[in-house]
Amino acid sequence: MARLSLAITVAFFALCSVANAKIPVLNLGDFCDFLAIKVDRANAQAYGFSNFSCETGNFVGVIAKSKDGGKWIISSIQVNNKPGDQFLLKVSYPLVDGGSWAAFYTSDGYNMKLYKSGNYTVIK
Repeated sequence: MARLSLAITVAFFALCSVANAKIPVLNLGDFCDFLAIKVDRANAQAYGFSNFSCETGNFVGVIAKSKDGGKWIISSIQVNNKPGDQFLLKVSYPLVDGGSWAAFYTSDGYNMKLYKSGNYTVIK
C-alpha cells in the first residue's frame, strides 16, 4: 500500500509540473490565430496543434540553423482546406513577438510555392 501511495504522490507532482509548463501559442494572422508549439530543445524538435477555428492542424518538425546563423522551426503541417497538398511551415526561433513565418506547399512533390507568410505574435 505504501508503494501505491508513493506512486500516486510522484504522479501528482509530475502532472502539476506539466500543467505549469508554459507552451507558447502563436498568432499567425489569418492562417492560424492559435498555434500551440511544444519545443524540445534537447532533441531540437518541435510539435504541436492548432485551434479548431484555424485552417491548420497538427504538425511535427525540427529546429534548424541557417547559414547566416539564424534558427528556424521547420515542420510539416496539415492544412484542412487543401488535403491533397503537402505543406511546410517555417517559423523563426526563438519564439518572440514580431518573428517571421512562412508556409509553403507542393502538389506534385517537386515544386514548392509560397502559400502565406507574415509576422507572428506570441499569445502566451
